[in-house]
Amino acid sequence: MLVKQLLICPNCKSTLSQVGKTYKCENQHSFDVSKEGYLNLLIANKKSKTNPGDNKLMMDARDAFLSEGHYDFLMEKIEVSMDYLDTFNLPDSETSCMLDIGCGSGYYTRNLLDGYSDVHRIGIDISKQGVAKASKRDKESTYIVGSVFDLPIAGDSADIILNIFSPISLTEATRVLKPGGIIIKVIPGSDHMKEVAELVYKTFKPHVSSIEMKLSSVEELEVINIIDIDKVTDLHAADLHNCIRMTPYLYKFREGALEKLSKLSLTLSFKVIVAQYNRSAKLS
Repeated sequence: MLVKQLLICPNCKSTLSQVGKTYKCENQHSFDVSKEGYLNLLIANKKSKTNPGDNKLMMDARDAFLSEGHYDFLMEKIEVSMDYLDTFNLPDSETSCMLDIGCGSGYYTRNLLDGYSDVHRIGIDISKQGVAKASKRDKESTYIVGSVFDLPIAGDSADIILNIFSPISLTEATRVLKPGGIIIKVIPGSDHMKEVAELVYKTFKPHVSSIEMKLSSVEELEVINIIDIDKVTDLHAADLHNCIRMTPYLYKFREGALEKLSKLSLTLSFKVIVAQYNRSAKLS
């Protein structure tokens, strides 16, 4: 069940209210809940193509790889990062909200904060295929097809914004955050999957990102923690192939080359950046 006044109409930005399996705004814009259970709030002029987002091959590979627990060590660090927000001791009249921007098929959405019944979890992604997978598997969370650059979420709604390996609009993120809320942004570390890169490129170039600088440049945001995580793991056959198939590296392999790759010692490297929205700045 969606929290009252949490969603807004992607057309006119007024509040969406639920009537049965339909959501309507005061201007009579209407959106039906799909048979899988998600809500499509991605309007046509926000699409870059007919079916935007990751394709079925990448989604299936990611599902299979994550289900084996290979990234659970990352999820543990994300959970530790959530300790920066004392959001679970609110009055009975209030509900906490975690918004997973770029949720894919919902692996992190459904597994993080699973034991907190008073935390409403929302996953949003531009990929209808990913959101459909997520909503079939997880009936406790809310899943929405929508643009991360025009979130159909009311302002001051989210206690935690989770953004893992996906684009983010800091303007939209700060708009929907509650005062004092946090953004947990996860990006690849400099050496992430370098062994795969070395197979398809002549020279390996470490991953670089400007997101830390961008977070710090927002006046109302304060970067309060950065966690670097590195792990070397041996992957074989299906797990290795799925790890590669869920990334753009897949399209750098010559036909048949990936199937011949039977094992690889692989570096998994991540950076978790935690930024908090300044309450006084929000209220001033």
